[in-house]
Amino acid sequence: MVTKQPRWAPDPETYAARKSATDDSYREVVDRDDQVRDTGVWWTEIDTARMLPSDTESAWRRFRANLPELVWHAARLEGNSFTLPEVRTLLAGVTVGDRPAGEERQVLALSEAYGALRDLVGYGRFHIDKSTSDRLNRIVARHETPDAGRFRGEGTLRRDGRELLRTRFATLQERLAETDDPRLQALIYFCSAARTRFYAGGNKRTAVLMMTGILISNGFDAVVIPHSRRLELDHALDTLVTTDDATELMAFLIDCAASES
Repeated sequence: MVTKQPRWAPDPETYAARKSATDDSYREVVDRDDQVRDTGVWWTEIDTARMLPSDTESAWRRFRANLPELVWHAARLEGNSFTLPEVRTLLAGVTVGDRPAGEERQVLALSEAYGALRDLVGYGRFHIDKSTSDRLNRIVARHETPDAGRFRGEGTLRRDGRELLRTRFATLQERLAETDDPRLQALIYFCSAARTRFYAGGNKRTAVLMMTGILISNGFDAVVIPHSRRLELDHALDTLVTTDDATELMAFLIDCAASES
C-alpha cells in the first residue's frame, strides 16, 4: 500500500537511486515508489497494444520518408512558424525569406539530429545510453546553450548535481533493460527524460528523438505529435511536472501513435 505519493522538488537535483524489475503488462497495480525511484515518474494502466507492430525495415523506411514532417511537427511544437512547404524548401538547401534566423537554425538543427538518428538506427548503432542522448542533444540544442550535449552541471556551469543526474540516467537504463515491451520502454524514456530535464536546453526534442530510436529499432513507427495537439501535450506535461504522474502523457502518446496507424 502506498502511504504517500512521491514528489520531486522543482529542481530535480534532489534524487535517490533505484529498485527492481516489474512486469511490463501494466494491467496490475504496481508500486509507485519503485517506479519513481527507477525513473522519476509513476504511471498506472497503459494500453501499449494500440501501438501496432510492423518490422524494423519498414518502420525505418517510413521514418526516412517522413523526415520533413517529423522535423516540421517538432519545430512547430517549439513555437516555430515555418510551414511544411518552407521546411521542405529549407531542407532542400534553399533559404526561406522573411523568417527569423533563430527559427531557421532550429529547423536545420532538428533536421541534422533526425539525420543522425536515421544513420544510428540504419547502421544498428542506436543505443539507449548517455552517449547517444548526448550526441543528439549536442546537435539539436547547439544554438541554444553552450552546454549542449552535456548534462546540467557537466558543462560551463559546474554543479554538484551532475552525479545525481548521471545516477538517475543509469537507474532509468536498468529499468528499461528489465522492461520487455519496447513500446513501454519508449514511453517511459520520454516521460522520465522530460520530467528530469537532463540538459540545459532541448530536453523534449532530445527525448522525442530517443523515443523514436527505441521504437523504430524495434519495428514500431515513430510517434508523431501533431502541432495541432500542442495544448493536449502541454496539459499532460504540466500534470507530469506537478505530480510526477506520467499516465496522461503516456496515454496521449499512445493515442498519437494509434491515430497515425
